[in-house]
Amino acid sequence: MEPHSVANLSCASSNKRRASAFASRSVFSRVCNGFLTAFEQVTRAAGRRPNVSTLLSIAERQTGLNDFGDHRFLEAMAFLVESVEREAKLNALGRFVFVEHVVQLLRNRLYLELDWKLDPTISLRRIPKPVFITGLPRTGTTLLHSLLAQDAEIFAAPLTWEMIYPSAAQGDDRLRIRRTESQLKWFELLVPGLKTIHPVAAELPQECVAIMSHCFMSEEFDTMFDLPGYESWVEGQDQRETYAFHKRFLQQLRRGAPERRFVLKAPAHLRSVEAILDVYPDAHIIHTHRHPAQVVPSLSSLIVTLKGAFSYNINPIESGPGAVDYCLRNLRKFFPSLERLSPNVYTDVAYLDLVRDPMGMVRQIYARLGEQLSPQAEAKMQRFLAENPQGKWGRHKYSLADFGLQRETIDEQFRFYTERYDMDARGRVTSNQ
Repeated sequence: MEPHSVANLSCASSNKRRASAFASRSVFSRVCNGFLTAFEQVTRAAGRRPNVSTLLSIAERQTGLNDFGDHRFLEAMAFLVESVEREAKLNALGRFVFVEHVVQLLRNRLYLELDWKLDPTISLRRIPKPVFITGLPRTGTTLLHSLLAQDAEIFAAPLTWEMIYPSAAQGDDRLRIRRTESQLKWFELLVPGLKTIHPVAAELPQECVAIMSHCFMSEEFDTMFDLPGYESWVEGQDQRETYAFHKRFLQQLRRGAPERRFVLKAPAHLRSVEAILDVYPDAHIIHTHRHPAQVVPSLSSLIVTLKGAFSYNINPIESGPGAVDYCLRNLRKFFPSLERLSPNVYTDVAYLDLVRDPMGMVRQIYARLGEQLSPQAEAKMQRFLAENPQGKWGRHKYSLADFGLQRETIDEQFRFYTERYDMDARGRVTSNQ
């Protein structure tokens, strides 16, 4: 699972700010929201919200199955549903998308449990030496993930279609890919401009939050919907059970394929390094870092764009401080965990080094991982870079001022981060990327 840019809002009233920020919301999404609003009124569904029992029943009816596996996910699901009702302020389109997404996740759980029952050997599959790429959002994690995924001899990266339709019971590979492509086309119509900020495609690598969503303990929900209470609750939970499910999910993928190292990524891994290493003792952590003066407004733009499609109560000026708090919280959880790690367990990657010399950085990472970069894999990576230049889908424009933020304040709040990596001395990217 979007306006192209956010207007300068410094002098307008909050209502004018909101209207200006979403002037480019797609006609298609407005029409869909109007239709769904009318439908709710006609069917007297307005005001009625789905509960956990109803959502479970829908998934059971659609699949003919009733075993969701470990029921501990129900607590998180109940908290999520309650949070959506209490704080998300969704429009009719948002309510529809939320229900459809939750039911799809529940269907997946049912099919996965069936697969695991029919083939107990799935749980015996090894997941050797996985690589977890993490860092604040907008720090190059997607680029690095995509590059390493080109080396199919060494690495395996979960693809978007495998996350959305993980079971062979949902159709053969081509059918599931086509269904995913169709879903993504609809989503792009509802959230225009998403591709400019964060390209997603059926056969591109996808973030681990899509796996963790099956446990209803995932940043994916708060990225799409305004759920600060849910976000805070998730951040306070022990994530070991979530990563145990994460491992079972990976064991499910590509059964019968040669054993390779999974390469995985998500900003959410920042706050869960110790849980990751409990479940994957031989994991390697790659941490990307970038100047927060670029990270924060870029992240704010993504948040406003996604949430603004599903709620008409999103204010960019309020979203900026929220993005700052998110980044600070995750870094303050990550660094103490990092201090307890052996240096050979993690690798730091500067965003500037990655974008200025991607292949040079890849070679350094291979050396750290004890792997050999073959000429064939390097050629695939070079081809990927040539076919996917920065700005391929349009220029992502943003500024701190768009979100009511000031450079001096950002510098002061993140000094512990920028000084750690000597960011200001090394220079920074000044254009919007």
